[in-house]
Amino acid sequence: MKKLLFLLMLSCSIIAFDQANAASAKIIGKVLDVNGKGAAGVKVSVEGQKITATTSKDGSFKLEGVTPGNVYLYATAPSKAYLDGETLKSVSVKGGATVSGVTIILSGRPSAAATYVGMKTCSGCHDANLSKSFDSTPHAAAHSRFVTEGTDHLIYKNMWPEPDGKYLPRDPQGKLLKVQDPLDGKGMVHLALCTKGNESNRQYLFKFYPEQKEGVSLTEADLDCSDKPADAIWIPVAGTIGGEGNWGEGYTDPNHKTPDRFPNFGEGKQRFLARIQDVPVIAKWMKDNNVSRKGQKQDYICFLPTYIMQDGTPRDSKALAKGEVGFPAFWQKSPKDWATPNNTLSRNCAGCHATGVTIQTKDFPGYKSVVTYWDYKDMNITCEHCHGPGSEHAKTSDKTKIIAPQYLTAKAGNELCGQCHGSHDGKSQNPMGIFKPPFDATYKDTLGHGFFVPGVYDLATFYFNFDKARVDRGSEWKGGTFMTWPDQTHGTAHSMEYSELRRSAHWNNSSEKLTCYTCHDAHTLDGGPASLKIAGYDFANPAYAKNTLCLACHATRGQFKDISKADVAVLQVDAGRKVTKDGVPVSVKAIDAALARNRVARSVAKHMQTGAGMGGALYTPDDPNMPVGNCASCHMPKTGKLQDVSVDAEYHLAFDKNGKSAIAEGNEASHVFDIVWPGQSAILKNPDPSKGHDYDIMPNSCSKCHVFARISGDND
Repeated sequence: MKKLLFLLMLSCSIIAFDQANAASAKIIGKVLDVNGKGAAGVKVSVEGQKITATTSKDGSFKLEGVTPGNVYLYATAPSKAYLDGETLKSVSVKGGATVSGVTIILSGRPSAAATYVGMKTCSGCHDANLSKSFDSTPHAAAHSRFVTEGTDHLIYKNMWPEPDGKYLPRDPQGKLLKVQDPLDGKGMVHLALCTKGNESNRQYLFKFYPEQKEGVSLTEADLDCSDKPADAIWIPVAGTIGGEGNWGEGYTDPNHKTPDRFPNFGEGKQRFLARIQDVPVIAKWMKDNNVSRKGQKQDYICFLPTYIMQDGTPRDSKALAKGEVGFPAFWQKSPKDWATPNNTLSRNCAGCHATGVTIQTKDFPGYKSVVTYWDYKDMNITCEHCHGPGSEHAKTSDKTKIIAPQYLTAKAGNELCGQCHGSHDGKSQNPMGIFKPPFDATYKDTLGHGFFVPGVYDLATFYFNFDKARVDRGSEWKGGTFMTWPDQTHGTAHSMEYSELRRSAHWNNSSEKLTCYTCHDAHTLDGGPASLKIAGYDFANPAYAKNTLCLACHATRGQFKDISKADVAVLQVDAGRKVTKDGVPVSVKAIDAALARNRVARSVAKHMQTGAGMGGALYTPDDPNMPVGNCASCHMPKTGKLQDVSVDAEYHLAFDKNGKSAIAEGNEASHVFDIVWPGQSAILKNPDPSKGHDYDIMPNSCSKCHVFARISGDND
């Protein structure tokens, strides 16, 4: 009997083993370097499973015992000659099946000895059109022209006075603005904005009046742009930072009556730079502390005490309550402490607005980590900020000696952009909490000179307080952390796209891991990637307005299973963009195009009905005034704002259903990609109007278009 029982148990075990073995699957593939050669000794693993394999000499691998489903494969670099890689799209595995032909390409990387060589060296070999992407001209990428020495990129020049006029900045209460004295840094003085010279040789200047004796107060009539008093201090605008905004940099129309062709920017501000030697208190401080900047690149005070705020509610809007400030407008920026030795471009901005930076810092009484030396290869973001130091690649033309972002893991690829587009999610690790860009002095003598290099380093180790959500919006946001609304998901500040993406379904799902450059092209002003290849189609610069970018991936799946890739190709053609199928340009008959548009409209309407009860709404995704059915309208609401001023007008105000002014939207599109419901805004409303404010309430996905969704926080 015992023998029979044993045989029965053994038989059941064999059957169970055979069933489990039959249910498991195999994956066969190769790991290659960027030259197409096999990479040996690479550990390939299945994400979430304990299945691994090591590649042979030709880079081939076989994974056995894989649990069926949609899986991602991860390739761990065998040496410092490579960076880790993975399958960004999941591999569909069925029980008992063998999946073959899977390929993972590993990016190369520069060695620790590599140095930066600059954009000119890159342009000597690479395509001329690619080089033009970073030449700071009107059609170049925004990355190449955020910081501009001189005044060529000054926006809203028409707001500055004529040479015989004056402009007197005011504080939020409407009083004449007083700012830190640039002579000794101690008192507070009046200023005027002035211009000199003819239109072709115009100078833009800040005139600082001398500090007045106690009890003496200057009036508007006392302030002008004349040469008197003789002891007034004149500081010329020597450069600009920012200003792209929804008007670009004024290339289309300096007076902003005609929109720019390529508004692929956030909306915000333009600050004015001053040479450090032009600010007397800084020049004296440097001399007294034996800080010499001779022989170095020109450094700047990174903002003068007044700047252009170009975002928010238009200043002539009836939605503004009495006393609120509309935009564009000259606005105050740290009026009490702008003229300090730690307010320099090299210290506060260069990590994200220059390439190949080398800095040295020193602590002084009252000031930590003052930059005493700085150098860079290129002002603004150029090739090596994303591809790493290029000296070895430039010398040998070896593709394995430079970083290829398209082959990085999703995490590393997103950190490439997140190093700056998450810069309100942390501060430098070493020196702790000092620099806005990620910096760790531990690495100052090796690759990157202490600055982050994508794929080589882990971004979290370069940031202090990384990814720690903070819901109060006091001045401490400057110390790092992810500044969020109380839901700890949606950001309240700009430069937080990476932080939000980490909280989205695009970060990790069963189909595809998105990277920033899945949807963006760092080399142009156009919205969307240069090319999106999927199912044999190649969509050139897919358009947001027609939903081409989103539906190119979502078509044939889930709620959009009734839409084919061919239907999306019609949207691409409608947007005036190129699309090919297996290398052949797509042309569509009028009747087929009409049917395709109808299928898309019906499918999107069904999706809106299921998600928001909006199935009866007209489908007008490319109508700028009422973009109904546009994916970004609901899934990328503008919830963020800038942190420079705490007034309602930095948001975009409109009237609510009761006729009160309320938040319509912010200025930074959410990258969480979920829908923000009006109820999420309503719970933030203070029941006491005397204690509530509009800017305490998070904008939602509906508030831009619908008055009922706008929640007022005060008694305006």
